[in-house]
Amino acid sequence: MQKRRNDIGWGIVLLWLTVMLHGCGTADSVPNAGKQEETPVVKPETRIVKTVHGDVEIPANPQRIVTQGYLAQFLAFGVKPVGAPYWEIESPHVKDLAAGIADIGQIDGGSVEKILALNPDLIVTVGGDEKLNEQYRKIAPTIVIPYGTYHEVHEEMKAFGQMLGKEQEADNWLAAFDEDVKQAKASIAGLVPAGTTFSIMGPFDKEFYIYGDGVNRGGQAIYQQLGLTPPESVRTDLIQKKVDAQSVSTEKIAAYAGDYIFLDISGGAEFDESSPVWASLDAVKNNRIFKLNPDRFWPYDPIAVQAQVKEVASMLQERLGEKKAQK
Repeated sequence: MQKRRNDIGWGIVLLWLTVMLHGCGTADSVPNAGKQEETPVVKPETRIVKTVHGDVEIPANPQRIVTQGYLAQFLAFGVKPVGAPYWEIESPHVKDLAAGIADIGQIDGGSVEKILALNPDLIVTVGGDEKLNEQYRKIAPTIVIPYGTYHEVHEEMKAFGQMLGKEQEADNWLAAFDEDVKQAKASIAGLVPAGTTFSIMGPFDKEFYIYGDGVNRGGQAIYQQLGLTPPESVRTDLIQKKVDAQSVSTEKIAAYAGDYIFLDISGGAEFDESSPVWASLDAVKNNRIFKLNPDRFWPYDPIAVQAQVKEVASMLQERLGEKKAQK
């Protein structure tokens, strides 16, 4: 009888332990019991970009980009395209960043096969030839951004930030850019008397050009960023009309000449700096000519403009600082 009572007692204990263990196991197996399940965030695989030819659907995170005209813009975001024209790859402002990028040649029919061989998932081009653009579209989603679309660094970087889904990276880059501009302007503060004017001009091929504040010959760095003053003729005929370059006859050069001149000689031009018209300019008489290196002042991408701001400030420091010290 006593044994039976013990058996019953042990049975009750075992049953109680089983219930307890089962309860613990259930709690462990459902750690978030009673909590609302979190829905995982699914990032989109594609992105819609508005272009001059309508909306274009592109990969949200393109891996094999080919570009014609916008290599530096991608490099500014730490994005390395697989192909670009040689003249972009060899730019002194990005050459160190462009190692390993394939040369696709000029923007012509010969580029199609080279681009196809790179198996791109996105093509971004200045797209001057619509027949070529159609061939590119058959290879990969193609964004056409015509030459001269962007007139200012902030506008351009923000646009590429949106295209790449890297808006914060664009803001960070621009913050660093603005700090460089601020320091460059501070370095020449007091060196340029109020009202002093600056022109950008020079011969190209067989013509003579005056340049505004756009994509030519450092115009963005000189006028937009450093805030140097153009002659009124340059302001009204080019800058206000958003004309990047204007050819003028020899007789009209003086009408666009500032107190200082940034001179660009390029395109195989032969220029006689001792010619009567040129020699008669006040800027020439007073040794106020700054010669621009075409390799460094032809590019107009954000990285180039950033470098040009510093170079122009250095030119002014060297020339005007020395002049100030002599007084």
